[in-house]
Amino acid sequence: MEGRGDSLTMKKKNYFVIFWAFMFVGAFLILSQRGYSDGDDAYFYQYTHEMGFFSYLSWRYETWVGRLGAEALVYLTFHLGLWFWRVVNAAMLILLPLGLLRLAGRVAGLKKETVAEDPGASITAVVGYFLMGAMTIGYAAVWVNGSIFYTWTFTCGIWALVPLADLVFAQEADRREFLYGMPCAVIATMSIEQMGAVLLTFEVLGVLYCLWKRRRCNTLMLIQTLLTAGAFAVLFAAPGNDIRVATEIVTWMPEYETMSLGQHLFITVQWLLSSFANENKLFLCGIWIAGILLLPVKRQKGAARTVMLALASAFTVAACLPFLGVTVLSDVGMEIGDITERIDCVPTASDLTFANKVALVWWAAALLFTLLLLWEVSEKRITMVLTYLAGIASEAIMFCSPTMYASGARVYYLTDLLYLFLVLVLAFEMKKERKRICYGAMAVLGIINFLTQIPLFLAQL
Repeated sequence: MEGRGDSLTMKKKNYFVIFWAFMFVGAFLILSQRGYSDGDDAYFYQYTHEMGFFSYLSWRYETWVGRLGAEALVYLTFHLGLWFWRVVNAAMLILLPLGLLRLAGRVAGLKKETVAEDPGASITAVVGYFLMGAMTIGYAAVWVNGSIFYTWTFTCGIWALVPLADLVFAQEADRREFLYGMPCAVIATMSIEQMGAVLLTFEVLGVLYCLWKRRRCNTLMLIQTLLTAGAFAVLFAAPGNDIRVATEIVTWMPEYETMSLGQHLFITVQWLLSSFANENKLFLCGIWIAGILLLPVKRQKGAARTVMLALASAFTVAACLPFLGVTVLSDVGMEIGDITERIDCVPTASDLTFANKVALVWWAAALLFTLLLLWEVSEKRITMVLTYLAGIASEAIMFCSPTMYASGARVYYLTDLLYLFLVLVLAFEMKKERKRICYGAMAVLGIINFLTQIPLFLAQL
């Protein structure tokens, strides 16, 4: 019997490798149809070929942005060409969900081998791409410049968290993990402010937790955290940051400097809730579905459980109504026109109809409910709650940017990934039959979302 069990385990591991190999080939074939865009790609191609490596980085740092990590990767990629990008980006598109699986398994208390033996989890991790909006995946994953800044950066950030997760949840980390953890942390932090903020926050909290709970701190983790903090400081110290903001105000949102605090808060809240009502909604659905499956086994019967089940079901159904053409609860009145053009007049509260106000309140309630649901089904684990809040904060940080609208759907990418992680953690804690239902529901939602967006996906190729 033991030999048969070992044989079955080996077969599952082989299937795991074969599955991800096929995913790499599929990603590569899709990317082989992509070339440079006429916009930013043409711009970066020109200047990376006109300047030397250090001259280019110095010029960007002093006149535009402090994202030296991504800028260095951009320079390298545009010199090595499209085939280099296609191979590396395909690998990053695979390493990203693999990193999420590794982290989710560790948080759920599973061994790496156990995660590899769960084919449904691997499929769900890939389905995450299909749950995203077409413009999100287009801007952040299959656009040459965008993929470097977002997919490559977020992949580095996720893998930088692996040794931290091992320390916090398994009380030890392989020293070899820091060989990739440290450089990944620096690259991630010096590339996109969203990822840097999330990474640094979790590293600091992880170090403090180990000091408080175990009265000791892993030296290598402390070094990685200090490197992350240093990289974050360099990112924000760039002289070009102020120049960039001033230029982008004129280019994208002239009202940015003159609008009142109240107006600024309104457009940020409206934009954020709109993202959850439209682009991020299926990841919230995944959390709600997982909650519906876990609530019956996480708490005793009672009115509170019945209410939470009813609300989770109601929010899930409402989020899916746009697939039937019903958009009354997803329209929050954010009529801004073409995001590729300057927004001369931002939305105001006075523009809202009664239906728009109802939609705003509905999705505000949905976000609050999701926080309470996670707290309940995760048995009050602060890591789950912090990850959920990090997804909201990573979008709310756009309060500080005049490109809130112009940045497009790529800003939602990190939120989608963080919430996919939450779904995976919750699924890992389910019994076999409930787990299958969760995986199946995510697959169905992904298929429906993909089919309804085929015209947009084709437009990206």
